[in-house]
Amino acid sequence: MNRTKKSLLITLCLLGVVNISAQNQQESEKKSDSLAIIQTKTAEASKESSVKVNFYGFIRHDAFYDTRQNIGAGENIVPLYPKDRALDINGVDINDAPKFHMLSVVSRAGINVKGPEVLGAKTNGILEGEFFGSTEAGINEFRLRHAYVTLDWKITQLGVGQYWHPMVILDCLPNVVNYSTGSPIFALNRNPQIRLTQKLNENFKIIAAINSQRDFTPNTTPYRDSGLPSSHLQIQYKSKSFVAGLAGQYEILRPQLSSGNPPIVNKETVKSFTALAYARVITKPLMVSASVMMAQNAASLVMLGGFVGYSAPGTYDLYRTMNTRSAWIDFQQTTDKKIAFGLYAGIVKNMGANNPVEDRVSTSYGVTTSWGAVSATKGARSVDQLWRVVPRVDWSLSKTIKLRFEVENTVARWGDAQNNGRGIGNDFNATNNRFHLATFFMF
Repeated sequence: MNRTKKSLLITLCLLGVVNISAQNQQESEKKSDSLAIIQTKTAEASKESSVKVNFYGFIRHDAFYDTRQNIGAGENIVPLYPKDRALDINGVDINDAPKFHMLSVVSRAGINVKGPEVLGAKTNGILEGEFFGSTEAGINEFRLRHAYVTLDWKITQLGVGQYWHPMVILDCLPNVVNYSTGSPIFALNRNPQIRLTQKLNENFKIIAAINSQRDFTPNTTPYRDSGLPSSHLQIQYKSKSFVAGLAGQYEILRPQLSSGNPPIVNKETVKSFTALAYARVITKPLMVSASVMMAQNAASLVMLGGFVGYSAPGTYDLYRTMNTRSAWIDFQQTTDKKIAFGLYAGIVKNMGANNPVEDRVSTSYGVTTSWGAVSATKGARSVDQLWRVVPRVDWSLSKTIKLRFEVENTVARWGDAQNNGRGIGNDFNATNNRFHLATFFMF
């Protein structure tokens, strides 16, 4: 009997030990599973939040000599219009005088950012700045160039932020050395915008965008007071050896909320439409790029033009947009050698405003007017047309060091200001030759 009790007691003890061991094993497995889940979630979260950042930029030094006084931006690092003659009491032209300068303000730094997928789209961003400043008085100050985010699906891209204006065609740009990018013959602008790009097939795509003005106008109020953004539509064909496209922009400004004193509500607007055609052919010895533009209120694109206001006592002002025509062509040698040659030539014509209002005081508006190159005021002077020829040479010393040199010959035809903004009569061709050397250290 005692032996039976002992056997029963031992059996119960063994069963307890086995049960405890099994429970411990289950707890261990649960902890292991929980740890695995935590590790998996952490890895997934890390994967989702991963952002890759690449820095880029260049240090740039510009040295340039002008044979005549110029109208330009950024202490004339952006050369625009050779100045009209200004005669002293002895009949000597005051503006027939040379100028020399050196700057490093267009040295640039930026970051390219690649983010995680969002809504099935790859995300990218660009943040870029330079030391050009936002105003003439602010040169050497850091300013924003690009702050742009894109979402890329298989055939669709959505872009939001500040970037090149859609009229600035990156696939078809003049390859000039100076910072004007072909202005005032070609568009120069960066804008806050929302842009949608849709691929139709391997070669064709459509670009639709809305944008506003920021840095490239002396006054953003007329753009903001219109209550509407500028709209853009473009179709482009692109292959390895050929690029071509058509683009159009429609813009509405409201220059004034009221006119006169005492004030009268002014609901008049400036409506403008701009059309652009461009093409680039790429061959082994030569790349040829060209563009023609029919623009209205071209001052929005830092080109020759603007709009004209007509005022009279006791009533609100009326407005007319100015018309501009331009064309340019650029030849660039394509070579693997260290030295490459190029040539740019272009012309821009001030066509003035249609149907100017007579018997009123006329005043022109826009960045071109603020620089003094366009006027509709009686007794003033206005540029009627401008042409430019620019041969250049590039010398790549290494992957990081590059020298670029060009000789820019620019002729601006000045005339007496008309009430439509043109310059006609008492013509004078102001000629400037710029010798420009730019040195780059790229990183």
